[in-house]
Amino acid sequence: MKIACFIGSLTLGGAERQIIGLAAALQREGHEVEIVTYRPGPFYEEEVGRLGIRRVRLPRVLGLQAAFALAAYMKRSGCQVLISFLVSANRKACLAHLIYPKFRLIVSERDFSGHVHIYDWLHFSLYRQAERIVCNNFSQEAFIRSHFPKLSGRLLTIPNFVDTALFHPGDAPADSCLRVVTTARVCRRKNTIGLIEAAARLKEQPICFDWYGLVRENAYYRKCLRKIAQYGLEEHFRIHPAVHDIDAVYRDADIFCLPSFHEGTSNALAEALSSGLPAAVSAVSDNPRYVREEVNGALFNPQLSASIADALQRIASLPQAERSAYGLRGREIVCAALSPAAFQRGWIALIGQSLKR
Repeated sequence: MKIACFIGSLTLGGAERQIIGLAAALQREGHEVEIVTYRPGPFYEEEVGRLGIRRVRLPRVLGLQAAFALAAYMKRSGCQVLISFLVSANRKACLAHLIYPKFRLIVSERDFSGHVHIYDWLHFSLYRQAERIVCNNFSQEAFIRSHFPKLSGRLLTIPNFVDTALFHPGDAPADSCLRVVTTARVCRRKNTIGLIEAAARLKEQPICFDWYGLVRENAYYRKCLRKIAQYGLEEHFRIHPAVHDIDAVYRDADIFCLPSFHEGTSNALAEALSSGLPAAVSAVSDNPRYVREEVNGALFNPQLSASIADALQRIASLPQAERSAYGLRGREIVCAALSPAAFQRGWIALIGQSLKR
């Protein structure tokens, strides 16, 4: 079967990493697979080339033009199935299916905000074009079933996978300052400022913070820098650009923190837990499935910097042996729940069902 995996770009991000993993798994199963994008973003280009996956770049056009370009490509290429990731790409895929309905469409929801926004009514209506709607977290599936019950028969959840061979525990760092690492883009949704304010509350503690991720020179980033200067955290809170060897970053850390206001199944959390880190995370979406109080980490309210600081303090105050035990229990949880094999089985079974229809 010829399958197109469709996403906005191959810039740094969890969905981008997951769709590459999906394309590689389907290719190993003998399908002819390609990754189709409509925006520039070269972060994962080298990996796609190494895997031998065909890349297709549509013309950089907006709105309905992009949907027409995708419909024309699906007709020209002979792809029988289109798998789309992320809301913007999903909308274009649904519109393309309206224009040219002679392919099977699967859309994947990758986030969970817990709220119905005005635009949700539009794209969930468009999702009636899709044969299946795949959520990457159980919270989103339950949310859609509750608010858009007409879509219930098309829903299923296939959580993300984590490469447990690449993301593995290292030796405990010997630094006297406990290193808290966050891997996420610097933006309002990921709540960078909330963590900066929590760091200010812990300034007198032997704790330092390293945030790695995509940085855009925008108003939010400039506000983050002002907050760091305002609290005198220049030596305590550092923002770094995204790196390819993020596995090494986890192995050099002591604690992982993800203060997002909302998430899907977080790739960063899965990678950190697989790397043997205790985790302090927002009590949102499916995070409590993977981080459990006094088992492998702590949960907090991302709206309150005091709650974030308290969760980090609880983990930091543990003896090193107990933090290590937290890390090992966290790795056991994600190895059982988010294995590449389970991810591949779910998607391959779904494609098989599509073939039979």
